[in-house]
Amino acid sequence: MSDAPRPARAGRFGRWSDWVVAAVVLIAIILLRRWLHHAQLESTPVIVPADVVARDVVAPPAATIARRMLKDVEDIVTPPKRPRLAVLTFDDGPFPVTTPLLVAELHALNVPAVFFIIGRDAQEQPALTLRAHAAGIELGNHTQTHPEMKTLSQPQQAMEITEGATTIRRLTGIRPTYFRPPHGAYDAATIDAARAAGDTVALWDVDPGDWRVLTADRIVDNVLAHGRSPAVLLLHNGKFATLEALPRIVKAYRAAGFEFVTLSQLQARLSLPEINDPVRVALQ
Repeated sequence: MSDAPRPARAGRFGRWSDWVVAAVVLIAIILLRRWLHHAQLESTPVIVPADVVARDVVAPPAATIARRMLKDVEDIVTPPKRPRLAVLTFDDGPFPVTTPLLVAELHALNVPAVFFIIGRDAQEQPALTLRAHAAGIELGNHTQTHPEMKTLSQPQQAMEITEGATTIRRLTGIRPTYFRPPHGAYDAATIDAARAAGDTVALWDVDPGDWRVLTADRIVDNVLAHGRSPAVLLLHNGKFATLEALPRIVKAYRAAGFEFVTLSQLQARLSLPEINDPVRVALQ
Protein backbone atom coordinates (compact mmCIF):
# COMPACT_ATOMS: atom_id res chain seq x y z
CA MET A 1 0.00 0.00 0.00
CA SER A 2 2.87 2.33 0.72
CA ASP A 3 3.85 2.07 -2.94
CA ALA A 4 0.44 3.12 -4.26
CA PRO A 5 1.10 6.89 -4.61
CA ARG A 6 4.24 6.40 -6.67
CA PRO A 7 2.59 6.14 -10.10
CA ALA A 8 0.77 9.42 -9.42
CA ARG A 9 4.03 11.16 -8.54
CA ALA A 10 5.66 9.73 -11.65
CA GLY A 11 2.70 10.98 -13.69
CA ARG A 12 3.03 14.48 -12.27
CA PHE A 13 6.74 14.42 -12.96
CA GLY A 14 6.05 13.25 -16.51
CA ARG A 15 3.61 16.08 -17.08
CA TRP A 16 6.12 18.61 -15.73
CA SER A 17 8.89 17.20 -17.92
CA ASP A 18 6.62 17.48 -20.96
CA TRP A 19 6.02 21.14 -20.14
CA VAL A 20 9.75 21.74 -19.75
CA VAL A 21 10.52 20.07 -23.08
CA ALA A 22 7.77 22.05 -24.79
CA ALA A 23 9.10 25.29 -23.31
CA VAL A 24 12.65 24.52 -24.42
CA VAL A 25 11.47 23.70 -27.94
CA LEU A 26 9.41 26.91 -28.09
CA ILE A 27 12.36 29.02 -26.92
CA ALA A 28 14.63 27.31 -29.45
CA ILE A 29 12.15 28.06 -32.25
CA ILE A 30 11.87 31.71 -31.20
CA LEU A 31 15.65 32.11 -31.02
CA LEU A 32 16.10 30.40 -34.39
CA ARG A 33 13.52 32.68 -36.00
CA ARG A 34 15.26 35.73 -34.51
CA TRP A 35 18.60 34.45 -35.76
CA LEU A 36 17.20 33.88 -39.24
CA HIS A 37 15.74 37.39 -39.24
CA HIS A 38 19.05 38.83 -38.06
CA ALA A 39 20.95 36.90 -40.73
CA GLN A 40 18.57 38.15 -43.40
CA LEU A 41 19.02 41.76 -42.30
CA GLU A 42 22.79 41.39 -42.09
CA SER A 43 22.81 39.98 -45.63
CA THR A 44 21.65 43.36 -46.97
CA PRO A 45 24.78 45.09 -48.30
CA VAL A 46 25.86 48.64 -47.50
CA ILE A 47 27.29 48.97 -50.99
CA VAL A 48 25.61 46.64 -53.46
CA PRO A 49 28.20 44.51 -55.30
CA ALA A 50 28.00 44.59 -59.08
CA ASP A 51 28.24 40.81 -59.37
CA VAL A 52 25.19 39.90 -57.25
CA VAL A 53 21.92 39.32 -59.08
CA ALA A 54 19.51 42.11 -58.21
CA ARG A 55 16.72 39.81 -57.01
CA ASP A 56 19.19 38.13 -54.62
CA VAL A 57 19.97 41.51 -53.08
CA VAL A 58 16.29 42.23 -52.48
CA ALA A 59 15.48 38.74 -51.20
CA PRO A 60 18.64 36.90 -50.12
CA PRO A 61 18.38 33.20 -50.99
CA ALA A 62 18.55 30.50 -48.35
CA ALA A 63 22.20 29.75 -49.15
CA THR A 64 23.17 33.38 -48.51
CA ILE A 65 21.32 33.45 -45.21
CA ALA A 66 22.91 30.15 -44.18
CA ARG A 67 26.38 31.54 -44.94
CA ARG A 68 25.53 34.61 -42.86
CA MET A 69 24.54 32.37 -39.95
CA LEU A 70 27.77 30.43 -40.23
CA LYS A 71 29.63 33.75 -40.31
CA ASP A 72 27.89 34.72 -37.06
CA VAL A 73 29.27 31.59 -35.42
CA GLU A 74 32.72 32.26 -36.84
CA ASP A 75 32.63 35.84 -35.57
CA ILE A 76 31.79 34.61 -32.07
CA VAL A 77 34.75 32.24 -32.08
CA THR A 78 37.14 34.73 -33.69
CA PRO A 79 35.79 38.29 -33.46
CA PRO A 80 36.75 40.19 -36.64
CA LYS A 81 38.42 43.58 -36.66
CA ARG A 82 37.84 46.42 -39.07
CA PRO A 83 39.60 49.75 -39.60
CA ARG A 84 37.71 52.47 -37.78
CA LEU A 85 36.37 54.46 -40.72
CA ALA A 86 33.11 56.41 -40.75
CA VAL A 87 31.14 58.03 -43.58
CA LEU A 88 28.66 60.84 -42.98
CA THR A 89 25.95 60.74 -45.65
CA PHE A 90 23.12 63.26 -45.92
CA ASP A 91 20.01 62.64 -48.00
CA ASP A 92 17.82 65.26 -49.73
CA GLY A 93 18.27 68.90 -50.63
CA PRO A 94 19.97 71.19 -51.27
CA PHE A 95 17.83 73.61 -49.26
CA PRO A 96 18.20 77.41 -48.99
CA VAL A 97 18.79 77.68 -45.21
CA THR A 98 19.94 74.36 -43.81
CA THR A 99 22.34 73.32 -46.58
CA PRO A 100 24.67 76.35 -46.21
CA LEU A 101 24.62 75.80 -42.43
CA LEU A 102 25.45 72.12 -42.91
CA VAL A 103 28.31 72.86 -45.31
CA ALA A 104 29.71 75.43 -42.86
CA GLU A 105 29.42 73.00 -39.94
CA LEU A 106 31.20 70.23 -41.82
CA HIS A 107 33.97 72.70 -42.70
CA ALA A 108 34.26 73.81 -39.06
CA LEU A 109 34.46 70.18 -37.92
CA ASN A 110 36.93 69.38 -40.72
CA VAL A 111 35.09 66.26 -41.80
CA PRO A 112 34.25 65.04 -45.32
CA ALA A 113 30.73 64.00 -46.22
CA VAL A 114 28.49 62.70 -48.98
CA PHE A 115 25.35 64.56 -50.06
CA PHE A 116 22.74 62.45 -51.86
CA ILE A 117 20.95 65.31 -53.54
CA ILE A 118 17.66 65.48 -55.41
CA GLY A 119 18.00 66.67 -58.99
CA ARG A 120 14.93 68.91 -58.88
CA ASP A 121 16.16 70.65 -55.73
CA ALA A 122 19.65 71.02 -57.20
CA GLN A 123 18.13 72.75 -60.24
CA GLU A 124 16.25 75.12 -57.94
CA GLN A 125 19.39 75.79 -55.88
CA PRO A 126 22.30 75.59 -58.35
CA ALA A 127 24.53 77.90 -56.32
CA LEU A 128 24.17 75.71 -53.24
CA THR A 129 24.94 72.62 -55.27
CA LEU A 130 28.09 74.24 -56.57
CA ARG A 131 29.00 75.44 -53.08
CA ALA A 132 28.77 71.92 -51.69
CA HIS A 133 30.81 70.55 -54.58
CA ALA A 134 33.43 73.30 -54.18
CA ALA A 135 33.67 72.48 -50.47
CA GLY A 136 34.86 68.98 -51.39
CA ILE A 137 31.62 67.22 -50.50
CA GLU A 138 31.05 64.08 -52.53
CA LEU A 139 27.74 64.30 -54.38
CA GLY A 140 25.52 61.26 -54.84
CA ASN A 141 22.37 60.74 -56.88
CA HIS A 142 19.06 60.65 -54.98
CA THR A 143 16.82 60.66 -58.11
CA GLN A 144 15.38 63.62 -59.93
CA THR A 145 12.08 64.03 -58.04
CA HIS A 146 12.37 61.74 -54.96
CA PRO A 147 9.58 59.25 -55.78
CA GLU A 148 8.79 55.93 -54.12
CA MET A 149 10.83 53.86 -56.54
CA LYS A 150 9.02 50.55 -56.04
CA THR A 151 5.79 52.09 -57.30
CA LEU A 152 7.41 52.90 -60.67
CA SER A 153 8.10 50.73 -63.69
CA GLN A 154 11.71 50.01 -64.55
CA PRO A 155 11.72 52.57 -67.42
CA GLN A 156 10.34 55.19 -65.02
CA GLN A 157 12.95 54.27 -62.41
CA ALA A 158 15.67 54.45 -65.05
CA MET A 159 14.49 57.93 -66.03
CA GLU A 160 14.56 59.15 -62.41
CA ILE A 161 18.09 57.85 -61.93
CA THR A 162 19.41 59.09 -65.26
CA GLU A 163 17.86 62.54 -64.93
CA GLY A 164 19.14 62.91 -61.38
CA ALA A 165 22.69 62.06 -62.47
CA THR A 166 22.44 64.33 -65.53
CA THR A 167 21.35 67.27 -63.39
CA ILE A 168 24.34 66.88 -61.07
CA ARG A 169 26.73 66.54 -64.00
CA ARG A 170 25.26 69.57 -65.75
CA LEU A 171 25.71 71.73 -62.65
CA THR A 172 29.09 70.48 -61.43
CA GLY A 173 30.74 68.79 -64.39
CA ILE A 174 31.04 65.60 -62.33
CA ARG A 175 28.86 62.56 -62.79
CA PRO A 176 27.94 60.94 -59.46
CA THR A 177 29.22 57.45 -58.73
CA TYR A 178 26.71 56.41 -56.07
CA PHE A 179 22.93 56.20 -56.08
CA ARG A 180 20.69 55.96 -53.04
CA PRO A 181 16.98 55.21 -53.47
CA PRO A 182 14.58 57.57 -51.65
CA HIS A 183 13.53 56.22 -48.25
CA GLY A 184 15.85 53.28 -48.85
CA ALA A 185 12.96 51.65 -50.72
CA TYR A 186 14.00 49.65 -53.76
CA ASP A 187 13.35 46.50 -55.71
CA ALA A 188 15.28 44.47 -58.25
CA ALA A 189 14.26 46.89 -61.01
CA THR A 190 15.82 49.77 -59.05
CA ILE A 191 19.16 48.00 -58.79
CA ASP A 192 19.11 46.99 -62.46
CA ALA A 193 18.23 50.55 -63.53
CA ALA A 194 21.03 52.03 -61.40
CA ARG A 195 23.54 49.56 -62.81
CA ALA A 196 22.43 50.31 -66.36
CA ALA A 197 23.04 54.00 -65.64
CA GLY A 198 26.52 53.23 -64.32
CA ASP A 199 25.67 53.94 -60.67
CA THR A 200 26.53 51.90 -57.59
CA VAL A 201 23.67 51.51 -55.11
CA ALA A 202 24.78 52.71 -51.68
CA LEU A 203 22.73 52.17 -48.54
CA TRP A 204 23.86 52.45 -44.88
CA ASP A 205 24.39 50.52 -41.67
CA VAL A 206 23.65 53.19 -39.04
CA ASP A 207 20.25 54.91 -39.08
CA PRO A 208 19.66 57.20 -36.08
CA GLY A 209 16.18 58.01 -37.41
CA ASP A 210 16.64 61.75 -37.94
CA TRP A 211 14.12 61.58 -40.79
CA ARG A 212 11.54 61.52 -38.00
CA VAL A 213 10.87 64.45 -35.68
CA LEU A 214 13.58 63.79 -33.09
CA THR A 215 15.54 65.98 -30.74
CA ALA A 216 19.29 66.34 -31.17
CA ASP A 217 19.79 64.41 -27.92
CA ARG A 218 17.74 61.50 -29.23
CA ILE A 219 19.67 61.45 -32.52
CA VAL A 220 22.99 61.35 -30.65
CA ASP A 221 21.73 58.60 -28.33
CA ASN A 222 20.65 56.51 -31.33
CA VAL A 223 24.05 56.93 -32.97
CA LEU A 224 25.89 55.95 -29.78
CA ALA A 225 23.71 52.87 -29.39
CA HIS A 226 24.53 51.53 -32.85
CA GLY A 227 28.28 51.81 -33.26
CA ARG A 228 29.68 50.03 -36.32
CA SER A 229 33.12 49.74 -37.88
CA PRO A 230 33.22 50.75 -40.65
CA ALA A 231 30.14 52.95 -40.32
CA VAL A 232 28.01 54.51 -43.05
CA LEU A 233 25.61 56.86 -41.29
CA LEU A 234 22.27 57.84 -42.75
CA LEU A 235 21.54 61.48 -41.89
CA HIS A 236 19.35 64.10 -43.53
CA ASN A 237 19.84 67.53 -45.00
CA GLY A 238 17.17 70.01 -43.97
CA LYS A 239 17.01 68.97 -40.29
CA PHE A 240 17.99 71.51 -37.65
CA ALA A 241 18.16 68.78 -34.99
CA THR A 242 20.71 66.94 -37.12
CA LEU A 243 22.80 70.10 -37.38
CA GLU A 244 22.70 70.43 -33.60
CA ALA A 245 23.62 66.77 -33.11
CA LEU A 246 26.45 66.69 -35.65
CA PRO A 247 29.31 68.04 -33.48
CA ARG A 248 28.56 65.46 -30.78
CA ILE A 249 28.34 62.65 -33.33
CA VAL A 250 31.72 63.60 -34.78
CA LYS A 251 33.24 63.96 -31.30
CA ALA A 252 32.00 60.50 -30.26
CA TYR A 253 33.41 58.78 -33.33
CA ARG A 254 36.73 60.57 -33.07
CA ALA A 255 36.99 59.72 -29.38
CA ALA A 256 36.53 56.07 -30.39
CA GLY A 257 39.45 56.34 -32.82
CA PHE A 258 37.52 56.76 -36.07
CA GLU A 259 38.63 58.58 -39.19
CA PHE A 260 36.00 60.20 -41.40
CA VAL A 261 36.09 59.47 -45.13
CA THR A 262 33.83 59.67 -48.18
CA LEU A 263 32.20 56.64 -49.78
CA SER A 264 34.72 56.56 -52.60
CA GLN A 265 37.58 56.76 -50.09
CA LEU A 266 36.01 53.99 -48.04
CA GLN A 267 35.77 51.75 -51.08
CA ALA A 268 39.35 52.57 -52.05
CA ARG A 269 40.61 51.46 -48.63
CA LEU A 270 38.41 48.46 -47.84
CA SER A 271 37.05 45.54 -49.79
CA LEU A 272 33.30 45.20 -50.26
CA PRO A 273 33.13 42.16 -47.95
CA GLU A 274 34.69 44.29 -45.20
CA ILE A 275 32.36 47.22 -45.87
CA ASN A 276 29.29 45.00 -46.03
CA ASP A 277 30.16 43.13 -42.83
CA PRO A 278 30.78 45.85 -40.23
CA VAL A 279 31.46 44.90 -36.63
CA ARG A 280 29.80 46.33 -33.57
CA VAL A 281 31.86 48.80 -31.55
CA ALA A 282 31.28 50.80 -28.40
CA LEU A 283 31.05 54.56 -28.82
CA GLN A 284 30.49 55.37 -25.16
